[in-house]
Amino acid sequence: MDTPRALTPPEEELWRAFARILNVLPRVIDVELQTKANITAPEYTALSSLGDARPDGLRINELAARVGLSASRVSRLADGLVRRGEVARHQDPDDARGYRLTITDAGLTRIEAAWPHQVDNVRRTVLDHVDEADYEVLTRTLRKIVGD
Repeated sequence: MDTPRALTPPEEELWRAFARILNVLPRVIDVELQTKANITAPEYTALSSLGDARPDGLRINELAARVGLSASRVSRLADGLVRRGEVARHQDPDDARGYRLTITDAGLTRIEAAWPHQVDNVRRTVLDHVDEADYEVLTRTLRKIVGD
């Protein structure tokens, strides 16, 4: 392996700020949602993703890609949501070996109750710190980083 190119001071500063966000922001979002809406950030993301995918729902691997967690972690998350009646499992009509997850009315109710808290949380923790003129470039850059 070739010797890696050292980071320049501005690159190092950017990376350290980005790494800090990767560690801090998920906790801040999660604690706020749990405290104000009794829902975890992964639950919120899963339910809202399933709400967006109505009426067909999503397979576990599709939901995992949207939530940003492993398929096994999302499977455990889905098990809890199914037990609470917020998500339903259905045989996948295109693949009898698999199933699709759909949001139920109880899941929609839960996500609708949490939505105002999530919007306020996102605005306070992220959007209020970004100039609107930078939204497009920042969005494009973040999507490139995650391969979207």
